[in-house]
Amino acid sequence: MSMDRREFLGSALGVAAATGTAHAGSRTDAKSYSERLQTPVVGHYQVIVAGGGPSGVIAAAAAARSGASTLLIERYPFLGGNGTAGLMTCYNGFRNQRPPEALQTVKGIPAEYIAELVRLGGIAEYDPYPKAKHDVASGDLPYCIGFDPEAAKIASFNLLKKEGVTLRLHSWVAAPMLDGARVTGVIAESKSGRQAIAADIVIDATGDGDVAARAGAPFMGPADKGDRMNMSLMYVLGGMTPSMQDTGGIRLGDRVVKWGPGSGGDCLDVENLTRAEVDTRLELWDQVQTVRQQPGKGSVYLAQVATGIGVRETRRIEGEYTVTEQDAIQGTRFADVVAISSNPMPSYHGQRFFFEHEGFDIPYRSLVPKKVEGLVLTGRCISCAQGPFQSARSMAPAMAVGHASGCAAALAAKDNVPPRQLDVQALQKLLLAQNAELRRKA
Repeated sequence: MSMDRREFLGSALGVAAATGTAHAGSRTDAKSYSERLQTPVVGHYQVIVAGGGPSGVIAAAAAARSGASTLLIERYPFLGGNGTAGLMTCYNGFRNQRPPEALQTVKGIPAEYIAELVRLGGIAEYDPYPKAKHDVASGDLPYCIGFDPEAAKIASFNLLKKEGVTLRLHSWVAAPMLDGARVTGVIAESKSGRQAIAADIVIDATGDGDVAARAGAPFMGPADKGDRMNMSLMYVLGGMTPSMQDTGGIRLGDRVVKWGPGSGGDCLDVENLTRAEVDTRLELWDQVQTVRQQPGKGSVYLAQVATGIGVRETRRIEGEYTVTEQDAIQGTRFADVVAISSNPMPSYHGQRFFFEHEGFDIPYRSLVPKKVEGLVLTGRCISCAQGPFQSARSMAPAMAVGHASGCAAALAAKDNVPPRQLDVQALQKLLLAQNAELRRKA
């Protein structure tokens, strides 16, 4: 499915503007919020994806390819989430980092996206993880793929344009539209004001589970201590000469993307986020000046800092099934598998935990939130205990989950059934037809 530039940018929202009003809802103040706001409904789609990170991009592409009219809403003027805005420029988890790693667990549309990155020349020259006889150019993907964030933005645009997805950038999904416990669309804030857009099915790709939580779905918070994953501010050093071999990051010509200062605390608290942004940026500036004073490093300079500090852990929405630590460690197989996560658990009781199998199943039930209808989860907010969350929230498995979420939403919308009642075998058949890896035959 192809479209011209005007349609792709969503200048007319892809449909004739509808009339009417919508009520916004939230978990804590839905009644007062909806009473105060009467918001015009400006369009309708079969599937709306809230959030344009790696999982959301793949979910939107999958929904559109599966035949659903699809809108993706993103707060930044570009796509890619933590991979681009956060400069976390390494997609980890296409297979186990260590043997056994014969199985490439993330394929399908995510692999097509990587192929577009290859076509654009957007693969990094060096990343911190060794390649074990795998060839990115041929589609045989290694554990980790380092990439150019600017190429990733273009690859995301190209993928969605090819599939006919409509975009709304510069837009913040503020709340769900609700009919009782059913999500019927989203309320978006932008320079055009507050607008509502209706949907048959909404995919929560916000990372933080904002849509699900504000619709009333129960959720698990981050670990209070111990395994809690902190934020990191990524940055780019320019002026790196060929003689500077100790890069400690992802090499892109004379630039190296590096991990900067970290910060903890509640990543859903705006005051804490503000503090984290200010403190880490001030610390980072001083660190770079120290590097510049080292012998032979005078040419180095701070070329770029992430648009926002990288957030790893906030809400995990409670689904019809919660993947447990034992499921992940033992590699439990599920009849309703829709994705596989093989990435290690990087902070499991203070250590990087490598699986002794090729990956654990993520069941469809973990993508369906409790108590809320019309909503599918994707990305790092799916229903996992904290251990498996550490693995599945990595960007490659998150893309595989996005593939499943997009296909599920499209099927639910086209068949006019709640996601909770979706025929999982039909979903698996569709995923396999789109070359996803489920460890089962088509």
